[in-house]
Amino acid sequence: MRWINKLYLYDTYRASDKPNNISATGLLGPLYQANLKLTGAPKNEDLIELKFKRSSMIGTAVHERAEKAFNDESGVEQELFMERSVEVDGTTYWISGTCDLLQREDDGTTTICDWKTGYGKDRKSAALDKDAMQMSIYRWLLQDDFNINDTAYSLFISQSNNEQHEYPVELFDLDYIQEFIETKIWAALQQELPDCNDSVKYNSCTYCTFECSHRQ
Repeated sequence: MRWINKLYLYDTYRASDKPNNISATGLLGPLYQANLKLTGAPKNEDLIELKFKRSSMIGTAVHERAEKAFNDESGVEQELFMERSVEVDGTTYWISGTCDLLQREDDGTTTICDWKTGYGKDRKSAALDKDAMQMSIYRWLLQDDFNINDTAYSLFISQSNNEQHEYPVELFDLDYIQEFIETKIWAALQQELPDCNDSVKYNSCTYCTFECSHRQ
């Protein structure tokens, strides 16, 4: 399995090297995982069995194919890494994210797009709501450099069906997102007990790399 394992282990994810950092997607996950991230809890990649990296590996493959497909496209920027800070209770925290695709429009505005892979014929409404929050955080991160359109696009490709959709999602305004980020960080820092498996149909510990005493 040495060739397949190497493929599963390949990872191009970029994390912030700033202190007290958390990603846009980290802000949208369980409060306890956000707490572990913000407090610098140790991680161990070996905690995840390789077979459970399949979906993320396919997602990474789609992203890298997209980079090549749009490499020479006029007005397109891809895989743009961003960081911005907020202050919560006197401490500076850094929010980071990588925007999959930015399309500059003829009117001088810019449209955010994000590649998504999953299962089934479509992307469910709860997932699209989360996509809207994620890309709204991206707009917040990009606010000094781009005039971002209110409508972004979740670009969905099914891993199980011959289905693909470009879903328009409406972004939240900057003030709302600023308050959301500050509130989420404060709440995460208060969260001492795991909420990671609340309202999910699987054991989230299976996909978690934190060395947590509450692992199931």
